[in-house]
Amino acid sequence: MNVHLVLPDLFWPHPQADSPYAGLELPALELVCGRGRRTAGSALAVEDWLAERYGLERQTDLPLAPYSLLGEGGDPGDAHWLRADPCHLRLGTDHLVLTDAATFTLAADEADALVAALNGHFAADGLEFRAPRPDRWYLRLAAAPDITTTPLAQARARSVDPLLPRGADARAWHARLNEIQMVLHAHPVNEAREARGAPPANSVWVWGAGRIAGALARPFARMRGAEPVALGLAKASGAAVLPPVDDARAWLGTAGRDGIEAIVLDALRVPAAYGDAPVWREAVTALELHWIAPLAEALRQGRVGMLTLHAVGAGGALQVEVTGQDLRYFWRRRRPLATWQAAAAAPA
Repeated sequence: MNVHLVLPDLFWPHPQADSPYAGLELPALELVCGRGRRTAGSALAVEDWLAERYGLERQTDLPLAPYSLLGEGGDPGDAHWLRADPCHLRLGTDHLVLTDAATFTLAADEADALVAALNGHFAADGLEFRAPRPDRWYLRLAAAPDITTTPLAQARARSVDPLLPRGADARAWHARLNEIQMVLHAHPVNEAREARGAPPANSVWVWGAGRIAGALARPFARMRGAEPVALGLAKASGAAVLPPVDDARAWLGTAGRDGIEAIVLDALRVPAAYGDAPVWREAVTALELHWIAPLAEALRQGRVGMLTLHAVGAGGALQVEVTGQDLRYFWRRRRPLATWQAAAAAPA
C-alpha cells in the first residue's frame, strides 16, 4: 500500500532575517527527503495542485466551491456556487487587510444570524447563503458569474484590493461585496462582538465560482483529511473519503493494505500565511513526531510500500518518493529542511 502526504506550506513562504528553520530537529523528515527521489515543481497553492491532480477544468473561474460544499457533506446539485467565507477586514496604512475566521472564533449562532440577515437582504437577487460550518460559508447563485477569483488561503493577511474578483462581472460583484459589508457592519452580532473586543465578521471573501463539472480523474483510491476541497474532489472522482486521524500510528491501525491513499495535513497553512513562525515551527515538529517518523519506521518494516511527500505552497514545491529500500542507501545524505526548500526551486 502506498501513501501520499500532502503538506501545504511545509516550506516557509516569507523571506526574513531570522530563519524559522534554525534549531528545528527533524531527523525523520531530513532522512526521507535525503534518501528519497525528489522532483521539484512550480510554487503552487494546494487548491491548484488538487485541481491539476483531478483534471478539474477551469470554467470562467476554477470551480472549487461546489466541490468544497460536496466535501462538507452538502449537495451542490447543478447550481452555481461560490465560497463566501466570513472574514474581518482591517484598515492598514492605506489599504484593507484580510483576516479570516481561522484566526478568530465565530460561534454557530452568530454565523446563523449573520447568514439569515444576508439571505433576507438578497432574497430578491436570487442569492442564498449557507453556513455548514461557522467559519466556512457558501453562496448559491441564480446564474454563472463571469469572474475569476483568488482562493481565501492566498488572500490571508494581504491587501484585498488587487485580489478582488476580476472579469466582465467584476464591477457588479465589487458593488455587491460593498452591500454585504453594509449588512454585516450594522448587524447586532457584530456590534456585540466589537463591544467585547472581538473582531467583527464584517465581510465575506468570495472564491471558487462554478458548478460540478464532468468526470474527474481518480489519482487516489482513498482520501483522508479535513480539507473540504480535497474531500469533495475525491468524492466526485469515485474515491473513498475517510475521516481524519490524529497521527500515523492511528492511521496504520486502520489503513487498507492495497491501493493509494492520500492524506492532506494542513496544520501549517494558517501560521505560514500570517507569518507566525513560532506556531509554524511547532506544527512542523508535530508533523515530524506524529507522521513522518512513524511512517519512516513503517517503511523499514514493510508495512507501507511507498511514501510520497508533496510539499506545495508559495515557499516552493517538492515531491519526494521513498521506499524502505531507499532508506538503506546510507550514502544519500540527510540535509536540513531549509536545504530542501532551496532544492524545490530546481529539480534535484
